[in-house]
Formats: sequence, structure tokens, C-alpha cells
Amino acid sequence: MDPTSGQLTCRPGDEVVGSDDHKIGKLVAFDANVLTVEHGLLNKGRYFVPTSAVNACSDGKVYLNVTKDAAGRAGWETPPVISTDAGNPPGTPVM
Repeated sequence: MDPTSGQLTCRPGDEVVGSDDHKIGKLVAFDANVLTVEHGLLNKGRYFVPTSAVNACSDGKVYLNVTKDAAGRAGWETPPVISTDAGNPPGTPVM
């Protein structure tokens, strides 16, 4: 995290590691709220990690404030719900 702006300085391709220094996966995308982390060798999956779980981004690594085991049990396999300015879920017809 850039302390002056509060913005993450992570980049797609960065390695994501837990607080126990075990590799969790690779950062594939992120926004202000969520990091998308690809994990697994053959059966690739994705975690949608909230930015509140990020301690720092530096030297090609994203450091989380949870262990690898805790990340696997956090329920981050489900993408976050996105709301629109209209208050309707995306794809909902507006009458």
C-alpha cells in the first residue's frame, strides 16, 4: 500500500503470499475493493481477496495479513456482489 495515497501498488503477475510466507497464488486483476488471485497448478481456481486483507505490495509480491490456510477457509471463492448506482443488481431489467 502506498502510505501517501492509500492506493495499492500491486501489479498483475505479482505473487500473493500469506502471513506465514506460503505462496497462495498469482494476482491476475484488482480494483479498489478486491484482488483476483489465481491459484492451483492443474485445477486452477480463483480467490476474490478483499483489499482489507492486504498488508503490503512490494518487490513483485502481495503480502496478506492472513495465513495460506486461513485464506483457503475464508470463503473467497465466490465473487463479490456488485451493485449499480440504480440499486439493482447488474442485468436486472429496469422498469
